[in-house]
Amino acid sequence: MAQIHQPNFQIIYNNTRLAGLFQSLDELHSAASEGRLRNVTALSDAELIGWLQELMYTAEETIAEIQAQELQAPTPHLRLVK
Repeated sequence: MAQIHQPNFQIIYNNTRLAGLFQSLDELHSAASEGRLRNVTALSDAELIGWLQELMYTAEETIAEIQAQELQAPTPHLRLVK
């Protein structure tokens, strides 16, 4: 008897996880605007800026990929059946 392989599918990204990412960035922004970055990170300014640029690049590329896939999605056609 053949076994049916079921893919192990899990949702990794949801509203809660993305909200946590946003909260972390918002807290970092607050610390930067209040002049207390040294209280929240041991990274140098150059390291922190590098990470933030990488995050922005990755976010922008992810948006572009999602939008490109939306444009490529075939439009379903409805057919009348008698």
